[in-house]
Amino acid sequence: MLLVQIPDEAMREKIFRLHTKTMPLKNVDLKKLAMETEGYVGADIQAIAREAAILALRKDMKAKEVRQEHFEEALTKVKPSVDAETKIAYERLEAELRAAKAKEIKPKISYFG
Repeated sequence: MLLVQIPDEAMREKIFRLHTKTMPLKNVDLKKLAMETEGYVGADIQAIAREAAILALRKDMKAKEVRQEHFEEALTKVKPSVDAETKIAYERLEAELRAAKAKEIKPKISYFG
């Protein structure tokens, strides 16, 4: 079983940078977007970036840049994959798996033999 961590704010900013590196951005605050996207995972952030680009083109087929307003509108359309309840469930599962693994690898120390 592989449990992938929910990205924190710093990681979300890096994911935004990754998915917008080839986009012509103008006045886009990726740090602000990262702060506003608690509960969003990498695929969600990728969807936001794509939606923002599509929105820019829908507004102007000759658009040469993607702006903050496009990202803000994209945020109204793309919802996070992880809500508070799911996050708690993931954290509980992680704790249980760590405890089980710790018991499994606990050394068997014997001082009498």
